[in-house]
Amino acid sequence: MHSLKVKARQQLADRLLGAASYRRRPPLWLVTEGLVVASVGTVLPLVAGAAAVLGGLQPRDAVGAVVVAVAAVVLYLMVIRAGHALIAGVATLGLLLAPEVPQVAAGVLLTGVGRTEDVVVAMVAHEPAGSPAYYCTVRRQDGAPVDARLWRGCGPEVLPGDLIRMVYDPAGRVAPRGVAGAGPLVRASAEAVTILLVFAMVCFLAVVRSYRVPSTGSLQPSG
Repeated sequence: MHSLKVKARQQLADRLLGAASYRRRPPLWLVTEGLVVASVGTVLPLVAGAAAVLGGLQPRDAVGAVVVAVAAVVLYLMVIRAGHALIAGVATLGLLLAPEVPQVAAGVLLTGVGRTEDVVVAMVAHEPAGSPAYYCTVRRQDGAPVDARLWRGCGPEVLPGDLIRMVYDPAGRVAPRGVAGAGPLVRASAEAVTILLVFAMVCFLAVVRSYRVPSTGSLQPSG
């Protein structure tokens, strides 16, 4: 009975974390595969998000492109029978990453090719339940409306009729933003990099632990 319980616990652990039970280090080729999958799996969401932004897709579509790239990584891990918990971790991190990549890509695009101008505040909306809490509806000085509401540079001290700075893409690929220094972009980039590093690490572990390498050196996929 005790041996059956031990076997059941081992089978559960194999399903959750992968079947690897190394008596020695995993072979170099398996480590290499893990590094390749982690690298490619990390680059795919970045390329998908950046391409979507450069292609002028709406933010929701850009997020969807990142989700599709993450789904491809998750599907590969399922094919090689990686541990269920590690696959779930990759999927969760991918969902956290999905909105970050287009946001950072749009910020980098505006930093590189964006133009700035002063716009007139038409209305200030206070939304205490949201973050940020203040949004400014603005128009250009020639009277042309700006579709996007701005929160950077907007706040309780801003009144209708005031001028605030706006940065925009002349090609119209991303929505204009208010100008409030480099802080928001730096914070968003730091968050995205942190999630990417953890994402890559979990991908690596999922691949390396998806095989059992006995002491004889033979290789058996987890089953």
